[in-house]
Amino acid sequence: MVEMMWHKLLIGLFLTFSVVIVRGASDPAGPGIPALQSNSEYVALRDQDSRLQVRIDEMQTRIAGLRAMLRENPAAQETYGAQILSLESEMLSAQGLRTQVAARINAIEQAWLTEHPDYVPAAETEKSLITQTPESQQSRNLVFNGYFRENLPARDYEALLRAQRMEAEVAGCAGRLLENYRQQTLLKQQYDTVRTEQAAVDLFGRYRTVANLGRVLRDSLTAVWGYVYDNKSYAYDYILDKLNCREQQARQQKALDDVRRQMSAAQAEGLVDALPDYYIRKRYLTDYEREIARLLGLGLASDSLKRVALQLQTIDFRLPKPEITERYFLDYEPVEFVAGRYTYKKPIPDCPVYEHGVIYRILLGEYKYKQNISIFRNASPLYVLKTDVGRYRYFAGGFATKAEAVDAQELLRTKGFRRPELAVWYDGEYTNLTRTPEAEMAVFRVEISSEQNLSDAVKQAIAQAAPGCDLSRVGADLFVVGQFDNKAVADQAVAAIRAADPQLSVKVTEIAE
Repeated sequence: MVEMMWHKLLIGLFLTFSVVIVRGASDPAGPGIPALQSNSEYVALRDQDSRLQVRIDEMQTRIAGLRAMLRENPAAQETYGAQILSLESEMLSAQGLRTQVAARINAIEQAWLTEHPDYVPAAETEKSLITQTPESQQSRNLVFNGYFRENLPARDYEALLRAQRMEAEVAGCAGRLLENYRQQTLLKQQYDTVRTEQAAVDLFGRYRTVANLGRVLRDSLTAVWGYVYDNKSYAYDYILDKLNCREQQARQQKALDDVRRQMSAAQAEGLVDALPDYYIRKRYLTDYEREIARLLGLGLASDSLKRVALQLQTIDFRLPKPEITERYFLDYEPVEFVAGRYTYKKPIPDCPVYEHGVIYRILLGEYKYKQNISIFRNASPLYVLKTDVGRYRYFAGGFATKAEAVDAQELLRTKGFRRPELAVWYDGEYTNLTRTPEAEMAVFRVEISSEQNLSDAVKQAIAQAAPGCDLSRVGADLFVVGQFDNKAVADQAVAAIRAADPQLSVKVTEIAE
């Protein structure tokens, strides 16, 4: 079922040579359909959408004003910061509600358009500005109509034709990028649930390969689409200016301003790069082409572009970046007391030292020679590690957190072990915490700069990468995670946060106890 849905999506891309977003939180409700004015729900929803937009605009203005006041008076950070946070929370709620309202408006409109396939917006029924070309002399492809050849400078006309020919290349690149995203998502799902280390290593390598290909595709899409968009927009702007269409120019400028708002909102959401730029501006450009076709009386091109525009409404580009956090398969195991686990035929195994990750163990003793199994009082699991100077360290257990290790240390004391010591490996680096008091060790915290509230994805990443560490907000634009006993662990938390939201500014800071 999932495969079939993806293939339908890609087919739609190649049929239309483009894709576009579904109406989002910052999108306007559009001009509407006059025939739906008798639908009370539709009218009420559009009124609600307008009120919400006014409310959101007012809150944005107030927030901007408060931030300006805060910059002028940093001493009042607590007062202004609280007001900004309150307004931001209220604005996010309003934006979320507007997204739901816009989705319902869109659903009503799409249902009506399905029942009325011959509907033409009022703007398209307005009289053209030039003598209409006979249909037999028209082309369904807008730019292949003679008016452009006759009225554009030769160099600009050649650029327009080249841009039109490149549309298929752009759509193909976008289709491959969507397929690449699907592969990344599937690999991430498999990687997050796989149970063995070797399988995880293989999947992680495959994911990186696919992700690298995705970056190449995004760069290619950005470059090719940029040429198409710039040259087509320039040609259509030239035509409007030549026809002295001031009203249409004002409408296009307003639509372009909205495109910029949509792209800013998409960037703030941390979506897959390059796709929002293509989808949002492609819809705008298609609407622009429909307006040009209407002005020039090119009915065949207008009909063709109308079908393209309807297809664009069906595509959702809101794809969150499928970054994965590398998993480390450390063998954690609590201390138990089991007779017969180790014998002369089943000796104590060597202690594994993991290249990545954090693991705590209890050091039972360090000796010049290997020891008789009996001195360890049936404790398990046990490990032995030969040091660089040829001595033998014996460890018990394996723990993910310091608290678990401390509990095990106390348990071993009650079983008669004289001096069990707390040891830890941070990314393969060994530290004896009992012999190196933590007061003498550096302490770190992670600092996140953001004026907005952290997303649920970021909070989940922090919970997974830094269990037991507190997340707190300090001032208007700073969050703190910590504290950490080791910089390597803090660095892992930073990597997880950046994977969840690459737009955030994150760093590790050493702090004094």
